[in-house]
Amino acid sequence: MKRISIFTLILTLAVTACQEGVIEQNTVLFDSEMRFNISTPGVQTKVANGAFEINDKIGLYVTDYASDNVPMPLQLSGNRANNMSLKYDGANWTPQESIYWGSGKSDIYAYYPYSSEISDVNDQYFELALDQTGKGFESSDFLWAKATGLKQTDGAVNLAMKHIMSKISIKLVAGDDYIGSLPEDASVLLHSTVTAGRIDLEKGAISKDPYSGAKSIQMRNLGVQTQNDVKMVVYEAIVIPQMLENTVPLFEINSKSVSYIIEDFFNFRPGVAYTYTATLNTSTNAIKVEIGCETEDWNNAGSGGSGDSGNGDNGSGDGNGDINLSEYTDLSAPGTANCYLINEAGKYKFKAVQGNTDGIAGNIKSVEVLWESFGTEVMPNVGDIITNVRYNNGYISFNTPEEFKEGNAVIAAKNSKGMVLWSWHMWCAKEKWNELTYPNNAGIVMDRNLGALSATPGDVGALGLLYQWGRKDPFPGSASISENIISATTGTWTTGELKDINSTEMNPMCMSTNLSNFPDDAWSSTKTAYDPCPHGWQVPYGDDSSLWQNAGFTFVAFDKENRGIFFDLGDGITTWYPASGRGWSMNIDTVGTYGPYWTSTSDSGARFRFSLSQSSISVGGYSNKCTEAYAVRCQKETNTNSSSNTSGNEGVDTNEGNGVWETIE
Repeated sequence: MKRISIFTLILTLAVTACQEGVIEQNTVLFDSEMRFNISTPGVQTKVANGAFEINDKIGLYVTDYASDNVPMPLQLSGNRANNMSLKYDGANWTPQESIYWGSGKSDIYAYYPYSSEISDVNDQYFELALDQTGKGFESSDFLWAKATGLKQTDGAVNLAMKHIMSKISIKLVAGDDYIGSLPEDASVLLHSTVTAGRIDLEKGAISKDPYSGAKSIQMRNLGVQTQNDVKMVVYEAIVIPQMLENTVPLFEINSKSVSYIIEDFFNFRPGVAYTYTATLNTSTNAIKVEIGCETEDWNNAGSGGSGDSGNGDNGSGDGNGDINLSEYTDLSAPGTANCYLINEAGKYKFKAVQGNTDGIAGNIKSVEVLWESFGTEVMPNVGDIITNVRYNNGYISFNTPEEFKEGNAVIAAKNSKGMVLWSWHMWCAKEKWNELTYPNNAGIVMDRNLGALSATPGDVGALGLLYQWGRKDPFPGSASISENIISATTGTWTTGELKDINSTEMNPMCMSTNLSNFPDDAWSSTKTAYDPCPHGWQVPYGDDSSLWQNAGFTFVAFDKENRGIFFDLGDGITTWYPASGRGWSMNIDTVGTYGPYWTSTSDSGARFRFSLSQSSISVGGYSNKCTEAYAVRCQKETNTNSSSNTSGNEGVDTNEGNGVWETIE
């Protein structure tokens, strides 16, 4: 390693700016050299004593701040330190060249194992070893750490490394009729997973490579172990985080002349270790797999994780342990739903059941906030709207921050494999909706869109959220009343084919490009389990005798300034409908010029909607248009079909020539 001898208090260095490792540094104080403390996760992949080995190397980047609160982005080069290697000597970590503090703040990024061939700090290719029986297991792991906003006065840089991969283990246990000793030399393959990924060194995240196919991994054998007086053979492998949505061959166990195949679906999450228990029997058709599997926080060994206790109350909150649920306001006390309104800061809970029913959500092992959004271009931090989410005694509980922030969030319950069982929308708005009675006894309707933060014309908060037909989970709406800008959210959204309703339950953040097998009764004139409206409300009925036609709505001037239409309800009362646009494949368009609103009506695959534009209002059915995402305006539940309230055209001017109603077949 190169060292710079410093004989005086201040020394001026002339360093080539383009040199790999360190960029140009001028006046350097005697004590301004960076020093590092590296801590490892609770579960190791390579070292029995829980520490790095001598001569291990990590890679390091250091970026400066443009101003006190504005960090510079991580770049391939031009940082304060560019992919500098740090070597471990058994006691200390020493960089290949000294790194010095600047005059302001710095962010420090570290990763392991070190590679001299980093070509893209935001999209670096990484491939697992297909044979993980030896050194391939160690080389397949990837650790990452970041220290933020540090100054020279903060002292040594502490970097807590964490696993960004998943790990899966399988325990082979002898069944009652198993003949002979356990197969200590069995070969175990992990099938059906993509083994190549793309790593973002700035965020510490990895995703499967979209251009790589699934391959098989030879799992490493940890030998015979005894746990709770039960003898077993344990195998393990490192996996790139990914979701196996369909049941596939997952494990293949080969022992002498006997072969076992275990099929399952799975969601591998980063930093989580999963353990299957497979009970072997003499017959290859009689293998028994323990229902579900144990999960553990791979970065915090021995914590028990979300699966050991069976209550999954760790969620995304502040740890495990029982809480006093009597201190929490029960949002589901009036009735269960898929959406709950929160008006002020506090502690809240709701029954963990499938919305609008009493049906249990499943064997819940963990809960978490999938996404949060202010409904603007401002990206919230995780926990800005909802925090401390837990599952306990049949309830999901959470807090809002003391400083209540308006927005929307979705909470999901997951099983031991990380698969979403059900999810619920938290509508956080200081202002509660108002109930408006529409003319001709058409119905009582909210004065705002579902998920809207206001009903004020021209306010982006009045746009609300978007929904695909028949789905309970919302998608972000526009962050502008006149431009096609999707609101910023936490979490990761995807698109793909979710052809049936069960797939949508498991993938609330996937906007489907194909819902061809979606049932016509997912939404109905009678509220269903998939209706997205709060308790006591439902998606309005459509068809030619829709809510809006029964109310006698006619087209009036389109408000080009506020981008929407006022409808007259009589007695000087109006209601505002914004042109909220439409979503498709996680894109949004026609914001400010077109406002489609879903109805609950479907007929032979045609999904009916009410819409407004700059020249007309209309209701009609579009075959297989449920993949488009529209706004929802909830109507108060009634026990009768709204089509029986009035005749289809009562009180409605049907003169299409005046641009009033356009019924589309």
